[in-house]
Amino acid sequence: MDRLEKILEDSLYQQCLYQNARAEVNRKFCHHDFQHMVDVSRITYILMLESGDIRNFIAENGLRDLQQAKELIYTAGMLHDIARWKEYEEGVDHSEAGAEIAAELMAKYGFSSQEIRIVTQAIRQHRGIDAGVTVLGEKLFRADNLSRACRQCPANAECYKYGDMETSRRLLIY
Repeated sequence: MDRLEKILEDSLYQQCLYQNARAEVNRKFCHHDFQHMVDVSRITYILMLESGDIRNFIAENGLRDLQQAKELIYTAGMLHDIARWKEYEEGVDHSEAGAEIAAELMAKYGFSSQEIRIVTQAIRQHRGIDAGVTVLGEKLFRADNLSRACRQCPANAECYKYGDMETSRRLLIY
């Protein structure tokens, strides 16, 4: 996953993390930081493996092997909230803005146009499951929700998402 490592070290990626942290400094609800993105990446990969969807994901996208699929899954997870700060500051949809930043970073580090399409489509879909959502988009959405420790959050009574979060309805153990 050398290409993803290069993205994580890139100054644009680092600047976006900084902007997210700055925009959320006084936020009492969940933050969109590096740890959140790592958690979402890992949970997305686990969901793909446990559901058996990983084989279809590889076949349907013409991927070489499990390693390429894993890199794309982790790339989607590590980039899905990269533009959250833009939503706070500019009022734009962070999934759309994030897909644009993701495409720029991925192209810079040698991802193919097909790989960029797979990842950016999932990023655009990570906010909800609609008709036509890709398997990666659906798993990214679920992982985004499952990554949160809602039951232990001191702000859960005030959170507009709490009742809809999978973690608020049942205990999940991986």
